[in-house]
Amino acid sequence: MPAAPSIPGTRPGGLLSRSLGKVSVRRRNFAIISGASAVSQLGSMSVAAAGPLLALSLTGSPVLAGCVTAASALPELLLHVPAGLLVDRFDRRRVMWWSQTVRVVFAVITCLSLAWCDSAAILIVMALVDASCTVFYEVAEIATVPNLVPTRSLKAAIGSNEAKLNASMVLGRPLGGALLTVNALAPWIVAACTSLFPLLGLLIIGLPGRRGFWQRLKVALCRLSGRRTMFRDQRSDRPVAGAGEAPSAAGDGGTQIPVPTLRDVLKKLAQDSFSRAVLAVCVLTNFLFQVIVLLQIYLAERQGIPSYLVGLMLSCSGIGGVAGAVVSPWLIRRRAPSVVSVFLCVVVWIPLVFVATLQQNPVVGLAMWGLCSVVGVYINVALRAHQAETFPNGQFGRIIGITRFLSVGAVALGAFSGGWIIRLLGIHGTGLLVGVMFAAIPMMLMVFYFSDLRGFLVDVSGRMRKVTEAECQRMAGAARRVMAGPSKDTDPALLGEAETPRKAPVSCSAPAGRR
Repeated sequence: MPAAPSIPGTRPGGLLSRSLGKVSVRRRNFAIISGASAVSQLGSMSVAAAGPLLALSLTGSPVLAGCVTAASALPELLLHVPAGLLVDRFDRRRVMWWSQTVRVVFAVITCLSLAWCDSAAILIVMALVDASCTVFYEVAEIATVPNLVPTRSLKAAIGSNEAKLNASMVLGRPLGGALLTVNALAPWIVAACTSLFPLLGLLIIGLPGRRGFWQRLKVALCRLSGRRTMFRDQRSDRPVAGAGEAPSAAGDGGTQIPVPTLRDVLKKLAQDSFSRAVLAVCVLTNFLFQVIVLLQIYLAERQGIPSYLVGLMLSCSGIGGVAGAVVSPWLIRRRAPSVVSVFLCVVVWIPLVFVATLQQNPVVGLAMWGLCSVVGVYINVALRAHQAETFPNGQFGRIIGITRFLSVGAVALGAFSGGWIIRLLGIHGTGLLVGVMFAAIPMMLMVFYFSDLRGFLVDVSGRMRKVTEAECQRMAGAARRVMAGPSKDTDPALLGEAETPRKAPVSCSAPAGRR
């Protein structure tokens, strides 16, 4: 009797089991990289917070402490676009490897140098190197996420990355101050140890492009024999045909994929309406949010609130960011992000901003800022998920670099200009200006993206018209009933007045026969 034909993929080793095995390996790799990066970012944030404090305690000069802060912020402003170019040109996991290796080496050098001499120049150089390595690592890590998770899990993975970043902001800064009270070298020792976790994670998942001994020998023999054989690493993060670039014929009969320039990537980014709307909103709101934060710190200083309480209140932003990162993937799965969702997020921001700026209460203001962070993280996750699904993988690094450059540049400009704005306009004037500018952002979206918002606005106006008509009819009916007065067959209970039953008259005279 012939055996029943087996369905491919149902037996052990079939297509289904192999595909499930690949998916589980990718999820495991993402979990390893994400967990190791979270530990590393915690150490990086603690060093960024401890550096200015140590410079101030060593020299007593706020100028040198400001130089350390500027050295840690300068790479965030200048290196995102070069990092994106490097990430798209070379293997992303190798960029992560070398950036973390440099971090470990310089953290050890800083510890040895501070043990021998107390110099603020060492802290400035270390802050510059650590922040530069962090920029390259973060861009490479974000660009690697689409290769580490299945497409259906991409939004959740991006949300977990945002939650990790905000959690490191909440915990890293207090950790840096606490370690500095233990020992002046403790933050950098911890940073060197935490930087080893991504290196171990990359070793566990494996670095691509590592050839064995026999493969290297074969390459050498082929080169000696003069044969034109090209060995390419099979990397999923290289540009592939059909992903947005048209293949062109090479001179030797093969095919080459033209690498798009930075101008081409900028052109594609500008042609995407959702990315264009989100970046315009992010640049404006990041600038204004920095003014709000400086305003709340200034109010806290005037009201005599202790510094540690101000630090705790500033952590509201990170807490709100973690909450937003947890909720955002679920919201994005229920409704695809669009210009309408950006419009609604800005509308939600407006009352929160007016409360934060006009109350002149730093506790309330920073709490409102934390609620604004919930909405802001949703926009970040929606933008990353949209760009990962829309743009080719070979251009994703440059897309991230341009996006981060615009958003971080607006933050730096707002932090620099906020003090001058408060000094010129005062507290009340600054709050009013920020609130009016936030209220103008939805108007700007309605003008420049009317075609995207037209359907939503028509739907909202139709629903408001129906609600208004129903309310007017109800009020007109109530007015007619009031003018007509109560009818005879009206139930007294409806009028709110119950009829009092009539009682028989009681006679006061004595009964007959009794005198």
